[in-house]
Amino acid sequence: MPKIGIGVVGLGRIGRLHAEIIKYKIENAELVAVSDVVEELAKSVGEKLKVKWYTNYDKMLQDEKVDAVVISVPTFLHKDMIIKAVEQGKHVFVEKPMTVTVDEAKEVVKAVRKHNVKLQVGFNRRFDYAYRNAKKYIEEGKLGKPIAYIAVARDPGAPPSWAADPRKSGGIFLDMLSHDFDMARYLLNAEIVEVYVVGGNYIYDELKVKGDLDAVSIAFKFSNGAQGLIHGTRKFPYGYELRTEIYGSEGVVYIGSNIDNMLALGTKQGLTYFGAPWFEKRFYDAYIEELKAFVNSIIEDKEPPVTVIDGLRTVQIAEACWESYKKGKSVKVKLD
Repeated sequence: MPKIGIGVVGLGRIGRLHAEIIKYKIENAELVAVSDVVEELAKSVGEKLKVKWYTNYDKMLQDEKVDAVVISVPTFLHKDMIIKAVEQGKHVFVEKPMTVTVDEAKEVVKAVRKHNVKLQVGFNRRFDYAYRNAKKYIEEGKLGKPIAYIAVARDPGAPPSWAADPRKSGGIFLDMLSHDFDMARYLLNAEIVEVYVVGGNYIYDELKVKGDLDAVSIAFKFSNGAQGLIHGTRKFPYGYELRTEIYGSEGVVYIGSNIDNMLALGTKQGLTYFGAPWFEKRFYDAYIEELKAFVNSIIEDKEPPVTVIDGLRTVQIAEACWESYKKGKSVKVKLD
């Protein structure tokens, strides 16, 4: 069976991770090209991984060996780069979030359907063993009737450069919490239909200047009647915290920890655990599994497990959150 040829565009931290995984970990795929506007970076990664390298994305799309692209560039560039790829008949894996605005997301949906290609959004937590087992427990009825989804998401520090500007990244709701919106929909198999946001600037003045928030709490309703709560902040004192709980009438499931259980230091002062590992270590296996699923969807000509509509939904939820915060009241999520 011929391998699916993949080109990776955007060679920052995640782009390089994707490129290395495709090169060494995905059996039915072949890394054939990488691209970045920074020539030194494109060249160094290309030479290290022994593939063609480009500084011009359009030229990489013209490479006949490229069947699909992995897009790991800043969010505000996603829409145009996705559409260019699908118009060339290339399948697309795009890092989350899919786009900055709902209007952009709808353009992507239209283009993907018109050109009949696969598009998968990089919501990698769906491929993590803990979240997958939690979903299995819910579907098997071990929790009884799901009543509440509760999540805590706290990053180690403020987002860098462009990501701190909500006009380019979608801000805290989209740039940071889109994973949590997607997990809520995935685990409870229901849509988020109404949100109410309390938030503000408590830590970073520079985020306030750019129009973003650094701490938010989102209460929401699901289409199946369940309730939800997500608390997110841009700063956590000792690293990274990601915890999720689904509470049901007959049981509860917990996912995640705010400590690294694999290492502790014992002294006369007591037992000291350290902060949980940053997302690249925590979800490394999930990064592999999501790319395997993307490649298999192309080979088997089936819908990817995280669809273009899933990408649209998280952008719709994020826009509703911004509207709720600005208006100070609950807002219905427009799911058209």
